[in-house]
Amino acid sequence: METADRMRLLYKYRWAMFAILATTYFFVYFHRMSVNALGTDMVADVGGGSKEYLSSVYFWTYAFMQIPSGILSDRLGPRKASSIFLAMAAAGSFITMFGESFLALAVGKVLIAAGMAVVYIPLMKIISVWFDKKDFPQLNGIVIAVGNVGALAASAPLVYLAEAVGWRDVFLILGAVTVLLSLLCFAFVRDHPRRIGMPGIEEIRAAETGVEDRDRSDGKVPVIAGLRTVFGSGRVFWTMGLAYFLVYGTIMVFQGTTSIMYFKSHVYGFALAAWFVTMIGVGKILSTVLIGRLVSRGVVHSKKKVMAVGTFAYMLVWAFIWFFAGSLDNQYVWFTVCAIFGFFGGFMTLSFAQVKEWFPISISGTAISSMNFLLFLGASIATTVAGLILHNVYSLENYGTLWAVMLLASAAAFVLVLLSKEKREGDEMFVPAGRD
Repeated sequence: METADRMRLLYKYRWAMFAILATTYFFVYFHRMSVNALGTDMVADVGGGSKEYLSSVYFWTYAFMQIPSGILSDRLGPRKASSIFLAMAAAGSFITMFGESFLALAVGKVLIAAGMAVVYIPLMKIISVWFDKKDFPQLNGIVIAVGNVGALAASAPLVYLAEAVGWRDVFLILGAVTVLLSLLCFAFVRDHPRRIGMPGIEEIRAAETGVEDRDRSDGKVPVIAGLRTVFGSGRVFWTMGLAYFLVYGTIMVFQGTTSIMYFKSHVYGFALAAWFVTMIGVGKILSTVLIGRLVSRGVVHSKKKVMAVGTFAYMLVWAFIWFFAGSLDNQYVWFTVCAIFGFFGGFMTLSFAQVKEWFPISISGTAISSMNFLLFLGASIATTVAGLILHNVYSLENYGTLWAVMLLASAAAFVLVLLSKEKREGDEMFVPAGRD
């Protein structure tokens, strides 16, 4: 086969894999946000527990699967890791469908979360190995946008679907779709271009530029060495990780757990409450695609400055939510506020690109999964705190306290972004000491 033909095959194949895994990521967000739309009916049906605790079960499991997800992606490979754990998520969907107690629902959520946790990191690994480095911010933005389309589908449309078929049949459909996605990943995803007889991306760059790239896409690093390198990088990792820990936790409290019932029945009684969550997703889609494209095309040169502006604006939105809680009885104003909330909440997705560029491809999965661990640890803690503050007493006073805590968290995130360290030309990567 001629070189040009081989390259065309490589480009087509990598986009096919990207499409499969990005579609899968749609359902990651769908599951993540489904508790906001379905949780009240699910808990009422089986008795015991609360929607907030059901949400926190998902996030705690998802958080503690992130480091294993990175290790599996780097060591086992994206193909096996994604297909095996998607099968686990399918099993969790079926258990949820048949669940007759809060414990059964919680077990189903654990399996769904564990399985869906091993999608984003394998996808990021595929992007790192199959695509050029400069494409990462834009592709990551597209991935997050696709996920947020899943979040949109899990808001008002999911409410209508559940009203039509019931929440149990929703999980039957999700289980069947997840089985199909697992099979597609196993059939089509390949860990490296060499698996289909193609050159690695660093070889393509060397042929195009005449400069050898020492960052090998097929490199292997011992697990402990990779983790030590990432966690030992100081401000490079920890400022970004903790900033997104706080931002994502506050997003999931509002978008993923409390907002529908807050606006629908607990405080306001707005008929369009489910659509408020839809607008959060729309805002995040717009910002993640926009800033990813601007960075990849070189229009924006400083990721740190963009995130600082976005996080400051996000903090101001939380200040608005807290200050006007219960006193601004206009659903169209809140409709707009939710869109702005999502838009500026999406700016922190650049943190993955800022952190990733400090580390070689061989530990890209470990670096990204370490970030993701802190993200979902933040969501786990924040939703648990929300449950403790509200404690099934959904008064305006309790919501006001919760919103104040979220405002303080977003302010701390802004400070951490300012303290973060952005890689400049000439800065050396953090390279693990051991390789195998």
